[in-house]
Amino acid sequence: MRTLSEIIESVKTNEKPDYEELRYALIAMTYLMNDTSRWYRELLMGKMSPLMIEFMKKENRYGKALAMSPKEYIGWSNDPENPKYQQEHAVFQKIFDKAMKGELPNQKRKQEESK
Repeated sequence: MRTLSEIIESVKTNEKPDYEELRYALIAMTYLMNDTSRWYRELLMGKMSPLMIEFMKKENRYGKALAMSPKEYIGWSNDPENPKYQQEHAVFQKIFDKAMKGELPNQKRKQEESK
């Protein structure tokens, strides 16, 4: 599989990467976006330690990801082909769905306390 950078460039030049390349590139980009979003949110909320801020300055996750194949970047533990990943994803999806409906125990407790 080509590097993430090569896959992105091929899309920009109107080439047609194969399905597997696009599939893994999408997952890799999602991981990068989620990390960046979480770090930014923690920084804005003042929850980030000075040590973590220094780490972020030195860490170049985007550059590292661009230089690797997306499948290599996400690793086996985050690969949708991994049955264990699928099991964990199903559990997390159920928790997420409950959270979005306000059905988690801590959410129910807050609702009861506010009555």
